Order: sequence, then C-alpha cells, then structure tokens
Amino acid sequence: MDAESISITILSDSQLASELGGADGVFSPEEIKNLVSNNDVSSGIKYKVLSAYFADALYNAPASAYSAGRTLPSPVIPGQEFQVKVNAKYDAAGQILEKLPAGFTFVRSTLPEKAVNVNGDEVSFLLMGETSFSYTLKAPTSAGDYKITGLLRDINKAESSVTPADCSISVKQPPNGGGGSGGSGGSGGGGAGASQEPQSNVEAKELSQKSVTAGKHIKFDFPKGATCIRYVEFDSKKTLGKVTTIAEMLKGQSKLVSSLPEGKVYKNVNIWVGSGGIANSNNLENAVIGFRVEKAWLEECGADESSLALWNYNKTWSRLETKKVGEDSTYVFFDAKTPGFGCFTIVVPGEKIEIEPIEDTNSPTSENDTNTAEDQEKPSKSRIPGFESTIAVGVLGAVYLLRRK
Repeated sequence: MDAESISITILSDSQLASELGGADGVFSPEEIKNLVSNNDVSSGIKYKVLSAYFADALYNAPASAYSAGRTLPSPVIPGQEFQVKVNAKYDAAGQILEKLPAGFTFVRSTLPEKAVNVNGDEVSFLLMGETSFSYTLKAPTSAGDYKITGLLRDINKAESSVTPADCSISVKQPPNGGGGSGGSGGSGGGGAGASQEPQSNVEAKELSQKSVTAGKHIKFDFPKGATCIRYVEFDSKKTLGKVTTIAEMLKGQSKLVSSLPEGKVYKNVNIWVGSGGIANSNNLENAVIGFRVEKAWLEECGADESSLALWNYNKTWSRLETKKVGEDSTYVFFDAKTPGFGCFTIVVPGEKIEIEPIEDTNSPTSENDTNTAEDQEKPSKSRIPGFESTIAVGVLGAVYLLRRK
C-alpha cells in the first residue's frame, strides 16, 4: 500500500472505546476533550462516542460554571410549528436532553442530523462547541398548558436543569373574530386573526402582529420561514389598532375552494388578517404578498420562473400580477399585487389556464364585453373585493475509522 492510500477499519463500540479511549476502554473527560479537538476523527465517530459517554455517565450535583436556558414563544396555536431556542455553556462537549410534553412532535433542529436522537418524548442534542441552537416542534391540536423539562449534561459528569426549570408551553385557540354581525368601527382594535381552514389540512403556519395606524405603510413579516409566505404589506387608510396576521401553508387544496387552476401547483396557502371584517377597501389599499419558491422544485418541473404566478380565489380563480424580486442559493423570491385576500395557490401554468378577470365594479359597464388577455390579467386598482371579508392568505452499528497509512 503506498503512502497516499487510505485503509478503512470497521470498529465495534468496544473496539472504538479501546482505540480512542485508552487501554481501559473507558473514556475520561480529558480523553473526550482530546477526541473533540482531534481533526483526524470524523464528526460521525465523535457523535457516536459522545452518545455512549453521556448514556453511561453517573451524574453528580451541578457545577455552577455550566448552564443552559431555553426560550419559548407564547402562546402558540394548535397544530402550529414553532421554534425553541437554547443557549448553553459547557466544557468541550455537552448534551441537552429535552423531555417533550405529550402531544408535541419534534420536527427538526439547526444541529447536524447525527447530533440529534429522538427516543419517544425525549430528544437528545449533542454539542461540540455550539453555544446556541434551535429546534422546531409541532403543537398538539388540543389547547392547554404543557410542561417541558430538560437537562444539561457536561463531560465532567455534572448535570443541571435547563432553565427555567418549571416551564410550560401555552397552546391557545385564536379568538373567533369572524362570527356574527357588528361593525368593526373606525379605529377599534383589529384583533387576532382567525382561520376558517380546517386545521387537519394545515401543514404549517406562522403569526405576525403589528399596530396598524392610518396613513402608514404596514408590513407583516414572517421571519421564521414556517411557510412559503415571506410577508404581507399594504397601506393603511385607518387606524385599526393591533392586528394579527396568520399565514397558513396547506397540505392540499383548501377546503374553502371547489377547484384549482390548471397547471403544476407549488403550494396552496391562506392568509388571515385581523377579525371582524376589518380588511376591506375602506381600510386598506395597495396590498402585496411576498413569497418564495424552491429552485429545486422549479428545476424538477422544468419551469420558467417567469411563468410562475400567485392566484387568488374570490368565487373564481384570478391570476395576480407576479414578479421576481430576488433569489439566493435555495429560493427564488416573488412579489404579487393582490386586490384582496382569500385562498391562494402558487402555480406554473399547464396547457390551458383560463384567466378570470377581476371585476372592477367601480368602472362603467361597457357594451363591449371582449377584453384582451392583457386587460384580463391586470388586477383592478379601484376596488379590493377580497377585503370585504376577513383576510385569508390560503398560504440520524458500524463506525468507520479512517487512518492514513
């Protein structure tokens, strides 16, 4: 074998401990430190060693030098995906062990896949230098307060609780603001958004809250990226108080529409803004929806990004004026002007798509009903029909040790 060849040796757990942990086959804290800092050992081997090390250790009273804290959103909506942020201080390597409340589902984390192990309601996160990370959970469908607990384990066999130790996740149904009659009033609070979509059809959602003041440009951002909707913005004509907007990404076709436009659908989405019918043409204007589409999906479809459009449903489907506004290595970003809110779908056209005109009821009736395709595709600027109801934007066996000979 020449000097540049590589041999691959398959080691069992006991052989691995003997090889990297000394003749006694037991890792000491110092040997763990050396392992973590050894660049010749793969991260996969390091994570496997750490997993066994923390599972075997007998833990003592906590050392004050090491700590971990978690930050939770409050409240969350039933079925919502949300992020939990964890900050940790430890020596060389550590483990965060979170015990999830009943009904909550682990979705993903910002750590490498090999660093995470899910075992029922316990999730283990192995750390090698990270001072913070986040993970995503999905809330249950039932409202209530759910207690979450966690431990920080250090290589010096110190164990302490993740703070706050007595911590609950509050799951609450949004207020039902869309029900009966009653005017919204000129400057009363806009209230929380309320979804009309059956939650069994909602894949993910995200909330944004802003104070809406007359004469201001209002932008609801969705920075967590739980859905494909990036933001909703408009110009406010009246002061509406604090308003909550919900962006929902659906599992399939919205239950609120009877059909979809012809073509290849990327995502079906809803967006709900406020309550009590506040989102109407008397209160809002110049509405724009910002959204993103995965480049990999466009390539798979063989689609020209310029043909992609956002469609809005208001008794019939209407194609909205959609333009590309940017891109990164993963997504293409678009803006679409919308004459109203309701159910939406993102579509690359098929062979036939009928583009329904958006009726401008403020324009005089023409004796000539024949319009050009260009006229039909332009949303009316004088009326916002979708605003006449509550705003909806329907939107890590065998381990391989490599030695260079």
